[in-house]
Order: sequence, then structure tokens, then C-alpha cells
Amino acid sequence: MKEDSLLYFETPYKLRNFVNSLDIYNGWKIQSGIMNDRGKQIDGKNYTIKLRQLFRDKEFFRRNVSLAEIISWLDNIILISRALDELEREISADQFKKIKIIAEYRIKMSKNMRIDYVFIYRENILLVELRTVNKFERLKSSWDKKFHELIVYKELISNYIFNVNIRLYAFIALFEYEEGKKKDKHIEYNNNQIKYISKYIKKFIIRESTKK
Repeated sequence: MKEDSLLYFETPYKLRNFVNSLDIYNGWKIQSGIMNDRGKQIDGKNYTIKLRQLFRDKEFFRRNVSLAEIISWLDNIILISRALDELEREISADQFKKIKIIAEYRIKMSKNMRIDYVFIYRENILLVELRTVNKFERLKSSWDKKFHELIVYKELISNYIFNVNIRLYAFIALFEYEEGKKKDKHIEYNNNQIKYISKYIKKFIIRESTKK
């Protein structure tokens, strides 16, 4: 799967190092609003240039990746990073370091369909799709759409990956800031979702594997 991925991390620590190298944490907010407007704030930043080059080198887009797409990608990797921080507290150090993580996995013979994140632990694979919305009312419909996409992805992957357990997870988050102001209920909801995916990975990806 490595050769068909934008990024492949042998351990969660490698992903953490990559995020740190982007230097996006200082002042970064998962903020609502028009993505193009948010994009203007990161145009020309070193991490924007680096990510655009990554997408260009991998030929993941037929065109140059947009600033709006980079904003969405950075929001997602922040959520994944926070989930990994939580997971690290839930499982042993030995288990944690054996998790492999893929960002933007391109499914073979799928007309360029990509999965946001793939977690691999021994014979267990977790496909994760993320989306961030601005209202609680949009959570259910967004989850339904993403989970349907994951079912399709699983079917396509099953054509060429065998003898593994493939599980699916739709991670729907809420924007945590609006016009620079913190939305406490949204942050609380996201933190609960981060704890939930951590427990899900521990129960169905780590523990299931260790029983065998």
C-alpha cells in the first residue's frame, strides 16, 4: 500500500514528526467560513508549498491542489494527531509503535479514489474518512454519506488485498472556531469523538489482533 499513498508512516511517531515539521500548530484553528478565505491566510506558507509539491510529485490531482483542499487536509491531520495522542494513553507503548498509518491512499483501478487515512496493525486495517461540518444538524447526514463511501472503498480494496480484517470509521467533526471565537460545545463534541475513535481502535484493531 505504501507506493499508492501520499504519505506512509511506519509508526505514529513518524506522523507526529511530520506534523511538527510542517510547523502548523502555532495558532492553527479548525475554523468555519469560506475555505477560499481561509486559504488566503496560508498562501505562500512553507507548509502550503511543501504539501502542494507532495501532491504534485505523486500526481494525485490532474490539476494543482487548491488552497481550500490544503486547509481541509490540515484540519484532518490535526484531528488525527489529537486522536493518536489519546490512543497513546490508551494502549501500551509497544502496541502504539507498531501501528502503521497511511495518508491519502489511492485505491487501485478506482479512477483515482482516495481514502483519507488507513491504520494498519498486524492483520487489521481501519479505513478512516473525515469531514468537518458547521452544525450539529449536519452530523448524521455527513456520517451516512462518508460511511457509504467507505463501504465502496472496502469493496474495491477487497479485490486485491486478502487475509486481512477491514473495518470502517467515519469521523465527522465540527468546526471549533467561528470568526476567531471559540465554540466550546463544538470543541467538547470533537474531544468526545477523539476519545471514541481511540477506544474503537483499541477494542477492534489492537485487541482483536492480540487475541490471535
